[in-house]
Amino acid sequence: MSDGTSGQGPAPADEFDRELRELTEGTAPAPLFLEPSAAERAKASAADPGKTEKRERHAHRSGSLVLVVLLIVTGGLVWLGYTRAAPNGSPEVAGPPTPAPPAPSAGLAASAGASPMGTITPVDLFDGPPADPFAGTPADGWADGAAGIVPPPARQVGGFTAAQVAAAYATTRKLLIAANLDRQTLLGGQPTAFAKLLTPSQRAEFLAGLNKKGVHKGGYPVSTRKWVASFAPGSAELIRNVIKVHGTMSARAVRQSGTVVLAIEVNYIFGYAIEPPHHPADWMRLLDHQYGSIDFAHWDDPGGALEPWDRTIIGNAGAQCGTTDGYIHPDYPSDRYVDARESGAAIHPYSMATKVPGGGAVCGRTTGT
Repeated sequence: MSDGTSGQGPAPADEFDRELRELTEGTAPAPLFLEPSAAERAKASAADPGKTEKRERHAHRSGSLVLVVLLIVTGGLVWLGYTRAAPNGSPEVAGPPTPAPPAPSAGLAASAGASPMGTITPVDLFDGPPADPFAGTPADGWADGAAGIVPPPARQVGGFTAAQVAAAYATTRKLLIAANLDRQTLLGGQPTAFAKLLTPSQRAEFLAGLNKKGVHKGGYPVSTRKWVASFAPGSAELIRNVIKVHGTMSARAVRQSGTVVLAIEVNYIFGYAIEPPHHPADWMRLLDHQYGSIDFAHWDDPGGALEPWDRTIIGNAGAQCGTTDGYIHPDYPSDRYVDARESGAAIHPYSMATKVPGGGAVCGRTTGT
């Protein structure tokens, strides 16, 4: 096979033996490249300070390879979760908290079996992303994009007609697409598509909190940017624009503060293949798990159509832990480290049965993305 430069194939085995022997005996010819001495490096750095910074970044990436390999083997990826805060003036919830997500489908149950690590392909730090970034993962057979969000047939639920349920399903689907698949939102832009679908009072809270930083007493972010999947501006590029989607939605009638509400329960996982700009070899997969319910009632307009109120919970596997601006900051392999806050048993990020523990920002380990 040609090496693409000389047109000749690799040297025969006896040639390699000769070169190895010369190196061992000290009779090899002078090398084509000599590493500069410490004094020479200091002199070059004084002449061009920028070179030192570039060299240090390269050394950081190279020096972290051993740690990254260890993390891939042990499943040292971060799961960052939060519980959405009840906004001021929002409908009061008198009933039970958001129910646990439904049991995984048969296909996911099989992929989340006794040996989940065996189905996950490690990231190759020495090459760019493969033709199929999800090959060897449970997401490989999932649908692409919006095709993975398919509402079930609408039927009458409690006192809600089939037409009302169908309309609620359609709105819920639009909300999921706007929150997790809208390109402008994903790349850190203004989440206009999502905001337009919210009930006026919830929309006002969402827009007012987009640029806030910090956390509430419960640990969840103050920023409402966390209501959508939005990578920190300039931090990520989508690889081949493929987003894997798998999940379910269903309808049921629940009573809240004496009012019967149509709750559309959702449980979806979105898989993103991303890379830092200009560094394709540092590519990775990141998962976004959204579950909970979109509740429909006459929140702002008693005489109008049913309106949505988003009560979902979101967790990200593969994100940096402890960020407070609401954006997703990918935990790229070259910069990954063990966080002291990561504790407990590793969770399976591809399983729809996985639930983000606690009520605030949670750092934990996964079996790998």
